[in-house]
Amino acid sequence: MMDYKEQREWLQEYLPQYMTEHLKDKNYSHFWPVLNAEWFKWLCFLTFPLILFQQRKILQWTKLKSSAKCPKKESTVFNDMLQPKRRAKSKAEIYSDIYYNKRIKPLVKAEEEVGNLLEDEDEDVKAQVHKMYEQQWRTHENAAKTNVLDDDEGDCMLDAEAITQGIDDLSIICQ
Repeated sequence: MMDYKEQREWLQEYLPQYMTEHLKDKNYSHFWPVLNAEWFKWLCFLTFPLILFQQRKILQWTKLKSSAKCPKKESTVFNDMLQPKRRAKSKAEIYSDIYYNKRIKPLVKAEEEVGNLLEDEDEDVKAQVHKMYEQQWRTHENAAKTNVLDDDEGDCMLDAEAITQGIDDLSIICQ
């Protein structure tokens, strides 16, 4: 009777074949009939009382040893490209596909060139633009600091009439 180590050594001889030949097509279903035929030629299980237990144990060992190294069949990027798109394109997307190079790209390029015109100007013009920008920025910061909704009176109590008026106004705003 062959012990577990001898059976394992025999299976390890087939492991490279399992991983190389069947890794190419990623289909392992035709490997198992060949292995089972060789297994039964090598060792007749009919003489052993624990046939099913041993077969399951060996099959489990083979799966555990090879599953991390031999991934299952996966779809490739090429296969995904062959599949139809998941949704229909919008009119804007179709227009963009057709006319991007002819109409949209020149407009974007012209807009980009206009944005770079400041770099070509004299120092006086640059200083004037910078001064106006700083002034606009300071005005914007001051407006953000003084919020119209902030009340100076923190302890102001509203009466019931003001609260109901606010609720009525809120329903009109939310419509």
